Amino acid sequence: MESKKIAIAGAGPAGGFSAYLLAKSGMDVHVFEEHGTIGEPVACTGVITGDVLSQRLQLPRELIVNRIAKARIIAPNKEFVEVRLKNDIIIDRAGFDRHITGVAQDAGAKYFTNHRFESFEYANSGSGGKSGKKIMVDVKDKIKNEIRKIETDYLIGADGPISAVAKSAGLFGNRQFYVGLQVTMPVENDNVIDFYPSEEGIAWVVPENEKVARVGIAAKKEANQYFRWFLTAVAGKDYEKKIIGRQAGPIPLYDPGLKSKTKDGRVLLVGDAATMVKAPTLGGINQSLIGAEAAAEAITKNTDYEKLWKKRMGMDLYLSLLMRKAMERFSNEDYNRLVETFAKEKNRTVLESYDRDQPSRFALKLLMREPKLLLFAKKAWF
Repeated sequence: MESKKIAIAGAGPAGGFSAYLLAKSGMDVHVFEEHGTIGEPVACTGVITGDVLSQRLQLPRELIVNRIAKARIIAPNKEFVEVRLKNDIIIDRAGFDRHITGVAQDAGAKYFTNHRFESFEYANSGSGGKSGKKIMVDVKDKIKNEIRKIETDYLIGADGPISAVAKSAGLFGNRQFYVGLQVTMPVENDNVIDFYPSEEGIAWVVPENEKVARVGIAAKKEANQYFRWFLTAVAGKDYEKKIIGRQAGPIPLYDPGLKSKTKDGRVLLVGDAATMVKAPTLGGINQSLIGAEAAAEAITKNTDYEKLWKKRMGMDLYLSLLMRKAMERFSNEDYNRLVETFAKEKNRTVLESYDRDQPSRFALKLLMREPKLLLFAKKAWF
């Protein structure tokens, strides 16, 4: 197999796993990370299904902060449904990124921190349009304050929600975002994840241990006000004094109708840069790893990248989008009724039996068991 040169912008899970798979396949991989320390700043809650990792990466025990067996979905009226989880783990998010970096480096990938992607252009040489041309990438060395010009066969944008690669390639589209805000603080808990869906957005308390939790919200509007209100409800008016750490960042909403694409010639977007985020809970680690697998296969086997990733998760992302669109139209009373509906054993059992990242496997079954859910589903379109 012909070795190709790959430039990757971003050293998060999407960029790191892409780098690992491509380097393992014999490609000449260079990863450029804007920040000086890989994994920082953290902008993620770090909840992932352990089964997902076991299929792709062996995670060292020291990076597993906690294991969670149950989650509660709490309605605005304080009623709740408790759902068993299969194998959810809370990870050291920064350590996770650094672990993938180490695995990729062991496979032969080269990393450059404090290097920010600036722009690119297709070289004049080559044939077959963009798909046959070399790419010239401008990367800024932030320490030396100078631009490096990198010639590469492929460019992978794994540089987050506000992807500079996506913008430079004309792939950014009209994407929309939620604002994610989170703190780590002392919170007494029973080792159950609490989710609070409401008109304002979604809030959560994710335990690191029985005395400390990650407390956060995601909202489209008035996020700071909602965040302050939720922190006060969880930790009291003096919550500021209790904060151990802070995380914040935009969360992209996957929506193929917003004209954002994931490929232009030999430029591929992966993970948050491609808006590969499950819309109901706004998480995307699993989707980043799947996207990285598709990117690596597309490059090594010269196949269509968009067809690959859409085959593996396109339907699930689309169904998740419909769920999120419906949720955005819910009133608090709708959420009260929804939680009451899921509290029925026949419906709760379906939720417990399937991977929440794959609604294509359980959505129809839920609708058949509980026709009342069609009333909520209609809000996705009307």
